[in-house]
Amino acid sequence: MSEEKLTKEVLNKTKWKGAGSGFVMDVNTVVYIIANLCSTLIILLCTFIKVPQILYIKEKRSADGIYIQAMMMEMTGFTIVSLYNYTNEYGVITYLEYPIILMQVYIMFYYVLKYKRMLHLSIVPVVAMIYFSLVAAFMIGLIPKEILNYLLPFCTPLSGFAKVTYIYGIVKAGNADAVSLTTWMISISSNFARIFTVYLDSADFKLMANFTISTLLSTGVLITALYYQNQPQPIRHPPPRRKPSTRRHSHFD
Repeated sequence: MSEEKLTKEVLNKTKWKGAGSGFVMDVNTVVYIIANLCSTLIILLCTFIKVPQILYIKEKRSADGIYIQAMMMEMTGFTIVSLYNYTNEYGVITYLEYPIILMQVYIMFYYVLKYKRMLHLSIVPVVAMIYFSLVAAFMIGLIPKEILNYLLPFCTPLSGFAKVTYIYGIVKAGNADAVSLTTWMISISSNFARIFTVYLDSADFKLMANFTISTLLSTGVLITALYYQNQPQPIRHPPPRRKPSTRRHSHFD
């Protein structure tokens, strides 16, 4: 729906009681305003969602507990959703959080590769070139946008599996020092808010199920990270010094 039509619809739904007595808005109008405020809040939250995680990795100079595979799945899902909305020329406000998060994921991916000492691998620039070439091809129409219609349904299980991989990575490493709790708190809040906005807007069961699963799994990552960050770290004693060997002297020395 265009902005002009939407504005007319809102005005038509507004009921005036008379001069000096103010006006009473239709319930649908109030719902519309609440949904838009929530959407704006979600976008603002997502502007900083990965920043605490990036700063945390830089401060710790470690990416322990973060799996490259999980980040690649997360990045793939955000890319597909962003391209799907862009190529279909949907309103920017309806998907702005995805490209915003994607930009932050790129930066975070760089630091994860850096502290895992993988930046020097020859496959890194090759994969990056292929990835950005495909993104550009979709954006300018070299690759038919209809392909994205088939890829979009895979985003929900992809995002879910990425979060499960995050949990697995933390448990396997037994360390969550590189995981920012603030990032996952924002993720839980924004996903939960999206359940509310989708319910108000369309009550689309598939979308609500997607955000519900994402909320639950993000909560799982947060709880797992909290558990391992509160575990006492083992004290590492320096290795014992070897005593210099004494050579026994014989009668022939």
